[in-house]
Amino acid sequence: MKQGTKVLIVDDEEKVRQLMIDTLSALGYNTFGAKDGEEALTLLDQQKMDLVIADIKLPRMNGFSLLESIKAKNPSLPVLLITGYNFNYTMEQALQKGADGFLAKPFRIGKIEEAIQNLMGHKRPEAEKKSPLKRILVIDDDEILRNMLIDTLSSLDYLPFAAEDGEKAWQILQEQPFDLIITDIRMPHMDGITLIKRIKEKNLKTPVIMITGYSNAYPEDKALNEGADGYLAKPFRIEKIDELMRNLFLEKEEV
Repeated sequence: MKQGTKVLIVDDEEKVRQLMIDTLSALGYNTFGAKDGEEALTLLDQQKMDLVIADIKLPRMNGFSLLESIKAKNPSLPVLLITGYNFNYTMEQALQKGADGFLAKPFRIGKIEEAIQNLMGHKRPEAEKKSPLKRILVIDDDEILRNMLIDTLSSLDYLPFAAEDGEKAWQILQEQPFDLIITDIRMPHMDGITLIKRIKEKNLKTPVIMITGYSNAYPEDKALNEGADGYLAKPFRIEKIDELMRNLFLEKEEV
């Protein structure tokens, strides 16, 4: 069972590390983080983990050295190595070093969950799946955040679609319906405020969640006054947006 399964994420990129922690936590794993190998070893001395996911390129102690130290103390602890330097490191090298799995960045969240399931020997219970799948349109000009959010929503059993700005999103909205829209505020070509005004003018009933990294310029009350149904300031935890989406769907069903 994934409930109670302790996973340690080791990555010196704070944004990547936190997104992985939030995503796996939302999927039901008990997730911890470390910014380097030394911090990871300290955590492993303090408590038992069921799985370690470590980047290969780390400061002071790289992923291979961390792997060696982990296996020396606990040979049965599964270690999944990840890297954005896939031209320098291969799966064959990682496995030869003793890793139990390997993924090259960028990877979809579904891939890392599949790898975890294979290593831990458990399948995702069918009861956890939502049916029918809700169609979500994600709009953000930050490609990394947009793709991570898409992958996360897919793992949470939503059916997400992507647009890089409001103009592209507006074109998509003319062609197909959605159950919910998540949009950044500051974007090129057409910002989120202009987009939501067009949505409301067309009398679309689709709930809209606004997200922003500029909460001082665009506070929650301003976004709601512009017509947003929900609001989150970046950075936000994945479970927060999942909770907000569930509440909006529930409110829609009650109308």
